Amino acid sequence: MRTPIETEAFGDPTSPAIFMVPGWAMPKEVFHGVARLLSENFYVVLANLPGVSVDPNWHKRNRFGPNYDIDALAEQLIRAAPKPCWWLGWSLGGMVANYIAARRSSCANGVISVASAPKFVASDDWPMGMSEDAYRQFFDLVKAFPEKGFRRFLSLQAQGAKDPKGLAKHLLELQPKDLIDPEALVRGLALLETLDVRREIALLDRPNLHVFGAQDALVETPNVVQAFPSNPLQTVLTLPELAHQPFLEDPSQFVALITQYIHDNTFH
Repeated sequence: MRTPIETEAFGDPTSPAIFMVPGWAMPKEVFHGVARLLSENFYVVLANLPGVSVDPNWHKRNRFGPNYDIDALAEQLIRAAPKPCWWLGWSLGGMVANYIAARRSSCANGVISVASAPKFVASDDWPMGMSEDAYRQFFDLVKAFPEKGFRRFLSLQAQGAKDPKGLAKHLLELQPKDLIDPEALVRGLALLETLDVRREIALLDRPNLHVFGAQDALVETPNVVQAFPSNPLQTVLTLPELAHQPFLEDPSQFVALITQYIHDNTFH
């Protein structure tokens, strides 16, 4: 049984639409600030990944386990998204958005990924990901102590930001610990272990923007950008002073570049 996707909308439904998908374990509320700013020009719909929510009533009503099979997840998100829309995904959400935009391009006007490498775990042909040993240790930690693993990941996400402690505290406050779904954490990590969207990115036939922070501690930005698969409609942008969550670190800059790209599909 597929899990219903929890969504929240901002702005005028007649405006051009943006569908925003967050990263591993993070609720849609992480996008609230930029969603409100973007809603001045766009209809913005935020989605939660399966099993992730800050709403206790949603957890009580939801009778299905979180399904992170990539094709099932894609179908869940497609059903929840406005049509037509731009897909904007952060981290794991960016990988999923690239997958959907490549395989179901009729669903996407374009795709924007943020701090999203094509592959999370390293391999012989992708050495800049998390090592298999480090991934396995983290997976075991999350499985045994979900809250501890969640907190550690948030701390790592915030490294490289101008105020890492403040940013980590903000991220932690977004998700009440009693509403963390351990199954969603484990299944999301299992997807991160196997998902590889390099081929999908190379096949994208819609305008596609990929935004990275130069200070990102989770993504080896220079190496990832150098090895990033290319396609004729692609723009890759590195923000020099920002880390893994540019939409929180500099919301006005982020909203300006997203707005410009959607309007022009380029930068001047």
